[in-house]
Amino acid sequence: MRKYILVALTAFFALSANAQSHSCDKNGDCCFSPYWYIQAQGGVQLPYTPGKRGDLLSPVFGLNIGRQVTPLVGVRIGAEGWNSKVKDQNAADAYNKFKYYAATFDATLNLVNLFSRKACTPVNFYLLGGVGYTWSEATLTSSTWFAPAARVGAILEARLSKNFSLSLEHRMTNTATQWNGRIDGDKQHDWYSSTLLGIAYNFGHKKVAKPAPEPEPVPVVEEPAPTPAPVVEKRPEPVVVKDEPLKETFFYLIRESDPDPETILNRIVSWCGKYPAKKITISGYADKGTGNAAVNAKYAKQRAEKVAKSLQDKGVAASRMTVNSYGDTVQPFAENDRNRCVIVVGE
Repeated sequence: MRKYILVALTAFFALSANAQSHSCDKNGDCCFSPYWYIQAQGGVQLPYTPGKRGDLLSPVFGLNIGRQVTPLVGVRIGAEGWNSKVKDQNAADAYNKFKYYAATFDATLNLVNLFSRKACTPVNFYLLGGVGYTWSEATLTSSTWFAPAARVGAILEARLSKNFSLSLEHRMTNTATQWNGRIDGDKQHDWYSSTLLGIAYNFGHKKVAKPAPEPEPVPVVEEPAPTPAPVVEKRPEPVVVKDEPLKETFFYLIRESDPDPETILNRIVSWCGKYPAKKITISGYADKGTGNAAVNAKYAKQRAEKVAKSLQDKGVAASRMTVNSYGDTVQPFAENDRNRCVIVVGE
């Protein structure tokens, strides 16, 4: 059993290390922040022992204190128990009740946030794994019994508001056979299941600041050149107008790939209309400070391709565009967060 417990805990902490890719940076606009919760539960418990399932059902209650550490991983400690039943070996249709209690430590994994970009869905589904210690009055042997336990389960949660949530939890617990007084030959372990409804009060949220909008570029108004005085003896030389260079940059938040603002797209379209023979190069980048090489390569490519698609939708021919993606292998800016960008250059 210890081997399985260690494997489960290792998997939970390995997944928590990747949670950064599901949360926002310090300036990001997201709805998750770590929080604490107190949870009360009530339901039924069913031991997997000889006897009719309906006759073995007993009430169970629990109280938990936990913390959602990241959008993926949470931990909690708790206590539960009340009554359970075991078949009376001396009477065919009789059952003996006995009291039991358990102290537990659980870790949870949010599967919705594992596969979703945003950590603020109203309905969540968790996997649960935990360890604990049980105490019981073993009525068949007229003694008390302490035993370690391990358990797995699943939780369906509905968030009613920022501070309250309802949950339906089902789990299977493995402990020593003697916890209910039975001794079945060489059998060393026994199972019981619990199905509980719970209500939780969530508190301790930190307010996440929204990023300040990037200011619109201020257009530069050039003063008209003074009209040169007419020269009778010499005609004025023709003014040679040099081509205007094009270099525009789109900046993004973490995991964002939609081009914005619209003003930059319109300036590029205007330049393409002014110089119909010229071409543009669209290059996507990702910052090296977050994520990993594979994820950053994906977002850099998506950003460059979406800028190209937006320009095509505004009438710029695809034959005039060259689309490149450098992931996090090239960092055009010294500041890490500015490297989540797409740079458009006209040639």
